[in-house]
Amino acid sequence: MKQSLLIVVLMLCVSIFSYGQLDTVIGFTFPVNTGADSLNADFGISNNTSYDIRFETESTGTQGPITLTNGATTYAATATSWDNGKDDKYFSIKFKTTNYGNLVLYAKLRSGGNKPGPKYFKVQYKIGGSGTWEDVSSDTITIANDWTTGVVDGWVLPSQTWNASQSVHIRFISITNTNVDGNPVAADGIVKIDDIFILGSTTTSLSENGLTSVRFYPNPANDILNIENNDIIAMLNIVSIDGRIVSQISRPGQNIDISSLAKGHYFLQMISDDNSVRVQNLVIE
Repeated sequence: MKQSLLIVVLMLCVSIFSYGQLDTVIGFTFPVNTGADSLNADFGISNNTSYDIRFETESTGTQGPITLTNGATTYAATATSWDNGKDDKYFSIKFKTTNYGNLVLYAKLRSGGNKPGPKYFKVQYKIGGSGTWEDVSSDTITIANDWTTGVVDGWVLPSQTWNASQSVHIRFISITNTNVDGNPVAADGIVKIDDIFILGSTTTSLSENGLTSVRFYPNPANDILNIENNDIIAMLNIVSIDGRIVSQISRPGQNIDISSLAKGHYFLQMISDDNSVRVQNLVIE
């Protein structure tokens, strides 16, 4: 069942810039703590609601158990055995993105109180089961014994994940063996994850005629963004994740000075003379 952005706003009180309507591609809120489908997505487009969340160890190729305990709203996916899990143990989800682009990620992670798990995580993605894991962002998720510290709040997924021909995999991987108290992670250290959402817009609502030959680099960028362009861009908008146009450039040249922009995630919205639109993500470091 496809859920609109309005439902997610009401549930999570989040705001995001949309190009047309943003839909929930997949979402996990874990409303019940028992049953065969209790670890499955409870929101999403057709087929994605049959996918579940997993706790995996890369070095052994095994899955660990997940229980459902008190979460941010109802329940949360909960796992132990994070000891010696640096760059090895992770929560993972997969989903289809056919006909969807402009994908953004929301999630909440929490440590386990008096049985704390790892303090630092990264988000990575791969395309297909045999793909290579890549960082979604250079940012690190720092978690604590609350639902407000370890929040992924609208991170833009790389364009490779948009309208992908194979399943997209996302993982939240531990990058430390130190727990939130500064001690080694014990075998009974706990991490919880809740309110995971991938939002996106249908690619059929975006026309890219005349803007297929534009390339921006480097990405992530620092001071200067270069444009390699065989097409004409009438207007370029740099848009923050909360929907504000932070820079608007009419007929941009080959180089754009972005040194005044804060570090973070942005959208590049390109508009041609015939009003075709192309959107891609930009990370400024």
